[in-house]
Amino acid sequence: MRSSSSRTRSSCLWLASFACLALTGACGDKKEDAKPPSGPILGVLELPVSLRASGAAPADAHDVEISPTELHVNGQPVLMLDAGSVAAADRQGTELPKLTAALKTPLRSRMALSASAQIPYDTVALVLATAKASGLRGVAIKVRAPGGSTTTGWLSLDDFAVQPASKSDAEMPLPGVAARPWSDFVNHWDDVQSGCQSAPSGSCAFKPAKIAEGGNLKIILHTAGHGANVDFCQVGAPPAPAPEQAPKAKLLEGVKATDIVKDIEEGPPASEASFQFRAQEALTVPSPVSATLKPLCGTSACGVFVTAERTTLFVRVVSLLGAAFPDGTPPPIVAFELP
Repeated sequence: MRSSSSRTRSSCLWLASFACLALTGACGDKKEDAKPPSGPILGVLELPVSLRASGAAPADAHDVEISPTELHVNGQPVLMLDAGSVAAADRQGTELPKLTAALKTPLRSRMALSASAQIPYDTVALVLATAKASGLRGVAIKVRAPGGSTTTGWLSLDDFAVQPASKSDAEMPLPGVAARPWSDFVNHWDDVQSGCQSAPSGSCAFKPAKIAEGGNLKIILHTAGHGANVDFCQVGAPPAPAPEQAPKAKLLEGVKATDIVKDIEEGPPASEASFQFRAQEALTVPSPVSATLKPLCGTSACGVFVTAERTTLFVRVVSLLGAAFPDGTPPPIVAFELP
């Protein structure tokens, strides 16, 4: 039999252990354990499709995931979303303060972005603006190959910018890319038009007789709804001299001037050209969007401005960007414009 002193000692040890558990949660470990990272919050088939997907998985990157209901950074929940949209209370101007705090530690230079194809562009633009303001230089967007594939890859941008929306004729220099003269496009207009015409439903700007001279080239990728545009615009050109006005011929009473050819001939020289596609034409292999940009950007890097409406789905933006610069072409320098 156990002695009363042994029973007393055992009771004391049990009481001491109970008190330790009650006060600290675990004896010998008073520090609260860090929360383990969550698993992926997106399935492969939720990722956007892109013809540019051969980039390597980024190193030294913050892992940012966006589902329709939440935003995670490095496996930790940061924001709750409503159908992919950020609540007004969680944004400050064009930045997301909670995301800014999450990107401070550890210090990293890039972002690996996994976002649902159904997220509105407005949310992604806010995330990119916050990342850029936090000092991140590059972004790699996780995508999958077309055709219902489950093979994933990365659309990698070594550098990117985020800026307010600008007018098509406003000159907005892009860091890291030299300005290209407007004549680069004019000299390749026929080839660009030919590439566009490979689309079954493309609307391709014809080359007029009179084209503006001088200035630089601005390339804009714009998507809205089920349509996509590739626009080439002249910027930074000196104002053209006003044409001399010939004396107007007197018209008989009740007769209107309807000479359309004359109106075109006497109109201003062309300073922009727009090539329009259906959104699904950014997913065909090969894509007519790729053929349209190939004469200018197939072998040399281009700077482009990406624009979209607030509610445009992220998949539309990524697919257009991937079709414009498919695998095998130089990576672009991209300025994402805030909607």
